[in-house]
Amino acid sequence: MSRSLRPPIFLLGNPRSGTTLLRLMLTCHRDIVVPPECGFAVWYYDKYRDWNPDQIPTFVEDVAAAKKFDTWGLTRGELSAALEEDPPASYAEAASRVYELYGRGRDRGFARWGDKNNFYIDHVATLDTLFPQAVFVHIVRDGRNVACSYKKLHATSFTSPYAPKLPWKIEEIADEWQANNDKIEAGLAELAPERGVSIRFEDLVVDPEATLRSLCAALTEAFDPAMLDYHRTNASQQLEPAELLPWKQKTLRPLIRSEVDRFRRELEPGEVAAFEDVAGDALERYGYRGTHA
Repeated sequence: MSRSLRPPIFLLGNPRSGTTLLRLMLTCHRDIVVPPECGFAVWYYDKYRDWNPDQIPTFVEDVAAAKKFDTWGLTRGELSAALEEDPPASYAEAASRVYELYGRGRDRGFARWGDKNNFYIDHVATLDTLFPQAVFVHIVRDGRNVACSYKKLHATSFTSPYAPKLPWKIEEIADEWQANNDKIEAGLAELAPERGVSIRFEDLVVDPEATLRSLCAALTEAFDPAMLDYHRTNASQQLEPAELLPWKQKTLRPLIRSEVDRFRRELEPGEVAAFEDVAGDALERYGYRGTHA
């Protein structure tokens, strides 16, 4: 089945930049399935890069034990049966089969799979080696709004072991935001231009249909209006695992246009100035004007 699918899609972005939102929108597309995040494909690359079908049992055990894989709703038995029935010829094919099994488990058809993980910011080259025709989508969000989200998370207590651990000091947030986006850009610069697509979170919020139509065109996919109904589908089908929803509640609601200038309401002027002192050039590069521009 792997060999008949279209090249995968990898969603990249700084944490709290809308990668989950974009995942949900794309997985609502009739031809695309994007599971909840789990970085097993990169985590086990070194161990299984010289693939041998005899490794299927240990590969299954490793994947089943991978952090967050329990949110995919797949069992060891299902993984083992799917791989043993038709042994993969490479590690890339073995990994692809896991994504495909998730899609079939959702009882739906699809023509390609995708993956979303902020962890992949540092591993574009590895993913390119595994899937040399993959397309990478970089979603950027105004770093000052990202800072609002980081600060809110820091002030909230979560019981989930999967709760994000992020910096809360403005200068540290600005530095991380700039560095992460720089790393993504550097990774994509090594690929053919058509294999990297960039969108802005704010454009997705303000004009979702136009932004998604443009993205679909870049992915050579037809636009599917079902992507706009992601929040209802998420609520009815639990596309985002319950374990992750405490800090992703907004994925159950329609887009909130006020997110575009959230920092103007939530950050102190001194915090905004501090962020811009660190990452002002990057803000300008992505089309975000400073507060005094």
